[in-house]
Amino acid sequence: MTTVIFIYLIATMENIAKPVATSAEDFKENPTMFYPDWDSETMKYSTVLLQNPVIDSETGELREMTEFEKVKAGKRVLEDGSYLDEANKTIVTVAKPNEYSDWDKNTNSWVEDKTKKLQYLKDTRYKKQQEYIKLKKELENKEEEKEEFENLGFDITETEERITEIKSEMDLLKTEIAKLTKEIKKVEKEVI
Repeated sequence: MTTVIFIYLIATMENIAKPVATSAEDFKENPTMFYPDWDSETMKYSTVLLQNPVIDSETGELREMTEFEKVKAGKRVLEDGSYLDEANKTIVTVAKPNEYSDWDKNTNSWVEDKTKKLQYLKDTRYKKQQEYIKLKKELENKEEEKEEFENLGFDITETEERITEIKSEMDLLKTEIAKLTKEIKKVEKEVI
């Protein structure tokens, strides 16, 4: 069995050779046997191909960069909602609280955009108003259905149950629409 050894130049972290050794241990014991140009002062090796190699400051070993290190090296860009925690050398991600907030890279926080919020509230209210109208039409149909069933002597239990459900859903929507309208008026004052 053989092992591919990946040799990196310390100065550039570039993979400069891929000699095949009998094992990683054999290479470690006698690197020039497998790679005659080996120089332990200017080179490091790995048994895996590293996309973003770095020398660990604590162990001196060659390894793959952490996500934190990739950002610091400019090899990765943070998405909105993420920032570097220098003290812990980690990437912190803050969940977006709503549809109308933008990421502020200076404060590492989400900031509400009042104009976007206003549009979001108006869009949401409009959808709820459409739902209300749809339910109102369904209620009218169910009331007609109930009347027809009564005239024909049919059981109206299921129809009455649906009528009660629809009225309950409509009441809930009316309350939500009223709250949204109140919130819209408040945000409109803040935007102007």
